[in-house]
Amino acid sequence: MITEGTRISVRNWWAGEWRGPTVFTYHAGHLHPDPEPSLADTATQRAARARPAELEIPGTLFPVLFDRHVHMGLIDREALLPGGITHALDLGWIPEEIALWSIDSAQMGSELPETYFVGAFLTSPGGYPGQSGWAPPGSIIELNTFEEAQAAVDAQVELGARAIKLMLNSDAGPLPELHAQIGVYERARRKKIPLIAHAEGIGSAQLAVDVGADLLAHAPFSEALSDGLLDEMTLMGMQWISTIDIHGWGENTPARAIAIDNVRRFVQRGGRVLYGTDLGNGPLPVGVNERELLALAEAGLSANGLVTAIAGDGSNLRIGPRVAWVPGDPPSEIAFAAGEETDTTDIAVQTARWLAGARGTTLDYLEETLP
Repeated sequence: MITEGTRISVRNWWAGEWRGPTVFTYHAGHLHPDPEPSLADTATQRAARARPAELEIPGTLFPVLFDRHVHMGLIDREALLPGGITHALDLGWIPEEIALWSIDSAQMGSELPETYFVGAFLTSPGGYPGQSGWAPPGSIIELNTFEEAQAAVDAQVELGARAIKLMLNSDAGPLPELHAQIGVYERARRKKIPLIAHAEGIGSAQLAVDVGADLLAHAPFSEALSDGLLDEMTLMGMQWISTIDIHGWGENTPARAIAIDNVRRFVQRGGRVLYGTDLGNGPLPVGVNERELLALAEAGLSANGLVTAIAGDGSNLRIGPRVAWVPGDPPSEIAFAAGEETDTTDIAVQTARWLAGARGTTLDYLEETLP
């Protein structure tokens, strides 16, 4: 077990870019990188930096590997962190139940990924996923009025929701009335919380734009989106959560082909796609999903684009209390060191397969996670 003050060297780590070899000090549950030397450094600071590392990490560390579409109530939650996922966004469950799991995940020593949630599915009377069979009682709020929509948003936020999910599935029931959609949108804006739309069915992606959604819960798969709609989505800063692998779970299907084509054209316009799997929906691996990453590579994401989709683009200058570790070096860095092209489909595919080897842990047990 790693103890307070332990010095740890890593071969590489990601914080919006590859940071290369770095020495950290373990303090208060986090790893803190050595600061750049300065003429103003005290003798104590110089001596601390000169102290050798007691533990060497041979591969690559990630502060975050984030699955932004999971259903924690449908999976083995405790298998998610060992499978490489350090952070998870639950996109629909019984609000009181997922709120407790989120609180549990924030406790020191928790073996769950850090868990955020939207709470209940906000839908129309008789709307999706009410008849799905998998959404449990208490996980759905049916919106009849503008006031009910606003109250539903308030209730999720009071429990700690980090986003709100509005169901726009015209293939599986009625859609919320316009006044209810407006109520959800206005309240989410007032609460300064993102609005995520489940857009399924012909015309639903356009409806998500019209209602002002910040994110789509799935890369659109019901229809090939028009260039004009893709331009509009890009201009408004909408982001998509990928979830491509649910369309066939490794098999080619029409919905998978549509989703990949839409992602390709969205990314070409500068749109941002976030890694998410809809974990709990069918035979998906509990952890980093190689097929999902390979689908994103097929859709044209570069090697670093894949890493950004799952690991984020922020400059995290400390790591912990959860981390993910991947054996070996990033394929793009290996190619760069060899003087080879790094922005190729082959390197992206290699990166997808490399990331799928991730293992997650708390920092206390990082040493035990290594081979």
